[in-house]
Amino acid sequence: MNEKESTLSEAKPETRLQKSIRGAWRWVLVAVLAFGLGALLIVFTFYIPTWQKLDKANAALERANTVITGKTDQIKMLQTDTETLQKNLDSATLHMDVLKALSDVRGASLAVAADDYAGARLSLIQATAALDTLSGRLGTEQKDVFTAMQQSAVQALADVQTDLKSAQPELDQLTQNLVQLEDNLFPNP
Repeated sequence: MNEKESTLSEAKPETRLQKSIRGAWRWVLVAVLAFGLGALLIVFTFYIPTWQKLDKANAALERANTVITGKTDQIKMLQTDTETLQKNLDSATLHMDVLKALSDVRGASLAVAADDYAGARLSLIQATAALDTLSGRLGTEQKDVFTAMQQSAVQALADVQTDLKSAQPELDQLTQNLVQLEDNLFPNP
């Protein structure tokens, strides 16, 4: 016999307790192995796919945040452009109102020169309405100027009703004031 076999045969027989402990250790080892395999199965089945979905969602969120930032910048730029355009529109409307008042006053002057009472009266009524509109559009610093212009228009209208030619000096003064206002508000480049 060989040396190993002789050593095994000479060994003491296993007791029942030792067999039970060895059996228990086998079951513990099988349980630990099953638990480890179950844990690996759970990791590969649930955790890794969920982690990959989370990575994809985070990447999508980053792209969405980039798009939102770009759109926000675009909105701010559009708001700035809108404000600029609104200022330009307000300025153009104000200029149009000044020119309308000036046009009506000059129309009244032409009607006075042509001895056209109805035309002069109509032009002065329109000029008064245009001055009222202008007065509402301009700030308080020009209120005094507009009050004087409105009084000149009312005086010219009263002069037209009494003596058509006597309104001409008021109309000339009103024309001069409106031209000066236009030059102050909208200087030529």
